[in-house]
Amino acid sequence: MAILYGFLIGCFVTVIGGGGTTFYLGVLTASLGLSTAEAVPTSLFIAVFALFSGFITQLRLKNVAIKTGNQLIIAAIPGIFIGTAVAKYIPEQIYRIAVGLLLVLMGGLVLAKFFRRQKKTVNPDRSRRLATLFGLLSGLMVGFGGLSGGSATVAGLSIMGVPAVLAAGTTTYVLWVLAVVGFISHLFTSSVNWSAGLLLMVGGIAGSIFMPLVLARFNPQKLNRYLPLLMGGTIVYFGLNLLL
Repeated sequence: MAILYGFLIGCFVTVIGGGGTTFYLGVLTASLGLSTAEAVPTSLFIAVFALFSGFITQLRLKNVAIKTGNQLIIAAIPGIFIGTAVAKYIPEQIYRIAVGLLLVLMGGLVLAKFFRRQKKTVNPDRSRRLATLFGLLSGLMVGFGGLSGGSATVAGLSIMGVPAVLAAGTTTYVLWVLAVVGFISHLFTSSVNWSAGLLLMVGGIAGSIFMPLVLARFNPQKLNRYLPLLMGGTIVYFGLNLLL
């Protein structure tokens, strides 16, 4: 059953441009009975390998903007270490509210971009500033609670004017790097349940390879048109879930 959960998560997050750690955390705690302290690094361990396989597949399909991804990564890495260092001092209730509000905001930005249908190109200077801001937010989300930071990355790429299919592929690249750094940083303060993580990881890898190949058979213009609606709606849903 864990492999099936992993496969479904791998498929879904590949479509919306996420890392899947929120889903993996849910399965590890609710279905497999792990504590949050153990589930956070375990979810990052799963994400490292599932995201890498998805990234390689997206790269072969030419769905990754490496330069833009690097701008986000450079800004995100300091955020990971800052978030990891201060996370233990933040009460869980405050953390849930803060992350919930952030997710609603990020999802709202994606939806606003979708409904406004803006076609103008973001100038390079503003693009770099946006990459720095949303990259830092992504890193903080990884450091604070083992989240992948996908919502901030997707929102940033959307506002920067990156097409949805390219944004999903680029997000996979960014989140893979952040998952590696986040996993290493959490190793110093937490323990990993290797056996539980391995089964989910196998399913996640399969899903992250399978779904990009399926999406490649669809009209990219239609995907770019409607994927932001799914991306933004999903992010807002998880934000409200934390707040309510």
